[in-house]
Amino acid sequence: MQYKSWRIAIAGAGVSGFATLGHLVTQLRDRTETPIQIYLFQPERTYQEANLTEAQQTRLAHFKALDQQNPIGSGQVYDPVQPALFTFNGSSAVRGFDFAQQRFDTANYFNWVQANRDLLAALYPDFAPERGQQRHRAHTLDDLHGTSPRGAYGLYLDEQFRRLLAHLPSHITVQTIPQALQSFVPSKQEVHVQTATASYWVNQLVCATGHRFAPIRPEWQGQVFSAYPCDRYGAELPANLTIVGAGPSGIEVALHALHNLGVERVSLVSRRGYARLPQIEPAVPYTCPWLTRQQMQRNPTAQRAQYLLRQSLLTAYQVSDIAYPGWEAMLHIEDYGRFLADYLQQVTPAHPLARLARPVMSFYGQTKDLLSSEEQVKVRRLLSSMKHLFATQSLAGAELMLAAMQAGRLSLKAGTFLTHHKTPTIAWPSNEQWQPNSVILATGFDSQISPIYSLAIAQGAGVVDDDGKLVVNSITGALINAYGTNTNCYRTAGTSLSSVNQQAAQTAKALVRQMVLSPET
Repeated sequence: MQYKSWRIAIAGAGVSGFATLGHLVTQLRDRTETPIQIYLFQPERTYQEANLTEAQQTRLAHFKALDQQNPIGSGQVYDPVQPALFTFNGSSAVRGFDFAQQRFDTANYFNWVQANRDLLAALYPDFAPERGQQRHRAHTLDDLHGTSPRGAYGLYLDEQFRRLLAHLPSHITVQTIPQALQSFVPSKQEVHVQTATASYWVNQLVCATGHRFAPIRPEWQGQVFSAYPCDRYGAELPANLTIVGAGPSGIEVALHALHNLGVERVSLVSRRGYARLPQIEPAVPYTCPWLTRQQMQRNPTAQRAQYLLRQSLLTAYQVSDIAYPGWEAMLHIEDYGRFLADYLQQVTPAHPLARLARPVMSFYGQTKDLLSSEEQVKVRRLLSSMKHLFATQSLAGAELMLAAMQAGRLSLKAGTFLTHHKTPTIAWPSNEQWQPNSVILATGFDSQISPIYSLAIAQGAGVVDDDGKLVVNSITGALINAYGTNTNCYRTAGTSLSSVNQQAAQTAKALVRQMVLSPET
C-alpha cells in the first residue's frame, strides 16, 4: 500500500535516538517510496565553562570554531567535551554505528580512531599516547581491546550521523530541531508533540531521552549535583567530596574529581559499600550450562534462580582452575579494597567472572516471562545483589580506583541517601545520619521517577493498566493502553551500546510494521 506521507518524531538525539534513526533509514531505504519526514528533537547544549578543565575548554573552543558544539548521537554520556578519564572498555563496550555502510562492529570504530589519530591527540592531550600523558598504560589508541575516551566516541557518532544524512534516499527527509520535547498527546492515528515554541502532528513518536536519574530538589541547589553533565560542578567543590553511587558513573566521577578538580578525598557511598569490578571480554565463547531458560522452566522462582547462579559460579571457577571463594564471600565482601586487589592480580579473559558476564546479564531477559510478578521482583533483587561482579567499568578505571584507595584518597562506605530530606542526608547502617557539605548523585536508573510518558498520562492518554501503572511492550518498546493494543508511542533506551542497538532495531521494525498495517494517510 502506498501513502501520501508519513511523519515520525524522535525525542532525544543521543546514541539511542541516533541508533533508532539509523535503523529506521536502513529498513525504509528500499521498502517504500512514500515521502517520510523524520523530526529529531535535541535541545542546544550549554556549558558552564568555568567548571571545565583546561583540556575540556580547549576541546570546546575547537568545536565552537567549527560551529559543532551540539553533536548528534553523543548525548551527555558520550559528549566530546567529557573528561578524558571517562573511557570505556574496548571491544566489550564499543559498537560502531555506520548506517551509511550498514556496518555495526567494533573494528569500524577502531578504524575511525586510526584515521583520526592526529585530531584525537590534539583534542585529548590528557589521554593520547602521542603526548605521553595517558593516565594508564591501557589508555591507548593502538589497541582494539584498549580504552578510548567516551568523548571520542561521541565525535565518531556525530560523523556517522552526517554521513547518514549525506546518503539518505530521496524519499526520506531528516530535520533536526534544537528544542526539547515538552509534552505529547497520542490519539488513534497521530501524536501531537509540543516544544516551548512550536507543535507538530506526527504519526509516531519515539522517546529516546535516556534513563531517569534522581532529581535535584530546589533546596539542594548548589550543594547536590547530578553526575552528568560534569560541568555542572567543579569550581566550588570542597576538599572532601561525597559521591552517592559506586557504579561505573560514580567511579569515573570520583576519578575526575581526584585527578582534575583538586579534590583531596572522595567518599564513595553505595548501599552495600561495594563498587563495580571491571568486566573484560572472555577469551573464548562460554556456554553456561545453568543460566538458561530451560533450567528455569522446571521451577520458575527466585529460589531456583539463586540455585542456578550458585552452580554457575562454582562451575565457572572449576573450569578456570581458580580457587572458588564461595557464595557468601562474593555476596558479602568485608574488605572491598583487598577483594579488588586480589581480583586484579588474577584477572584474565579466562577468569570465571569474564565467562559469566554475558550469561548473567541476559538471564533475566530470557526468563522473565516465565516468572510471576512477585518472582520477577525477587529475581531482580537477586541479580542486583551480584551486579558488582558483572559490571562494565574499565580495567584502567578499576586500577586507578584501587591506587586512590591505597593512597587514602578514596574510601568506600555503605549508606543510603535520603531523598525525602530537605537537607542532603546519608543514613549509615548503624542508623546514624550524616549531612555532607557537597554531594554528587551518580545513582543510575531510578525506577521511582515517572518517565516522559507521564506527560501524556497527565493529559488523559490511555496508557496505563488497571492498577494505574505504565505498560510497555517488552519486545517493541511500545506503550500499551488499557485495552491491550499498542499505541503509536515508543521508547528506546539501553544500559550498553549492544542493548541500545538491539532496542533501536526492534523499535524501528515495529514502526515500519505499523506503517504497513495503517490505513492510507
